[in-house]
Amino acid sequence: MRIGLFLPHVGVFGGVRRYLELGNEWTALGHAVTLYHPDGTPPAWLAFAGATQPLAAALGSEPSDLAICGDSLTYAAFRAHSARHHCYYCVLERDPGLPLALADPAVALMANSGPLRAQLQRRSRGPVLDGIGGIRPEQFCPDASRRAAPPFRVLVNGRRSREKKGTDLVLRALHGLAGRVPGFETVLFDAVDAATNRQDPRDGAPLPPNARFVLNPTQDELVALYQSSHVFVAAEKKAGWCNTALEALACGCALVCTKSGTTDFARDGENALVSLRHPWFLRRAVRTLLVDAGLRERLSAAGPASPVSHGERYAERYEINMLRCIFCGRSAERRSGQRAGR
Repeated sequence: MRIGLFLPHVGVFGGVRRYLELGNEWTALGHAVTLYHPDGTPPAWLAFAGATQPLAAALGSEPSDLAICGDSLTYAAFRAHSARHHCYYCVLERDPGLPLALADPAVALMANSGPLRAQLQRRSRGPVLDGIGGIRPEQFCPDASRRAAPPFRVLVNGRRSREKKGTDLVLRALHGLAGRVPGFETVLFDAVDAATNRQDPRDGAPLPPNARFVLNPTQDELVALYQSSHVFVAAEKKAGWCNTALEALACGCALVCTKSGTTDFARDGENALVSLRHPWFLRRAVRTLLVDAGLRERLSAAGPASPVSHGERYAERYEINMLRCIFCGRSAERRSGQRAGR
């Protein structure tokens, strides 16, 4: 089977990782996978086993059995590409490309989280494929030997160029904890790229004195950061799927998060502390984990052991569930028929 993937870039983003890793899975299963993006170069930060082509080549290239797109910037090339089935993969709330897909009855819909899928089902009044997000459990796993010695380490996604990531919100939440909790350092990570993420995250509001940045970590270095940290804080909004929160959870970090992008795997009080998206509530949750060693260790142990976030069921979903979109034409046909009958 020939599968075409469409991306606006191959920068260091969770959504890009998803396409690259799925492409690798499908290639390993014997499918011919081609990634189309503007300049057609192979991604530099994560190995990709399929072929890569410039976006402009999609129009005249060999037809695909399945084409998958998830953004408005590549939608025109995605639809111009000859394929038996076209599938739009929605990965965030208020996706600017979604209206195009909703208006096109020949395009099947897929969503990367349970809540987003439910929203799309209500809007489309038709079937939406389950494209739930995922991780590689053999890569993102605990290593107790790497856990940092005191002071505690609180890890945060440092992408300040994306306000919805909530980095500065988390920094405000952590402000004022000094002296009220055991000593801790705040470590932020981000990848700076001239094409996709130009802003140096160290610019902007001054960092607290106990905070530092790790820039452009390799994937192995990112895993080591998760494994060495005691608490991970995620305060996203309008997220379909919060990959960093799941990665941290799988590596044994005690997780503080908002509901955005985490409801498929974060269970308040069971494997995470789920907070309202406000500095006061986030501060209270982080303080609780830093002062309550028993709770912190319990959540740290529960994350990797949780079957909904990490383990055989999740690995199987990662490799198999997305392959259901091979049959997306049936969903599109049903959706088209429903619209015709209205």
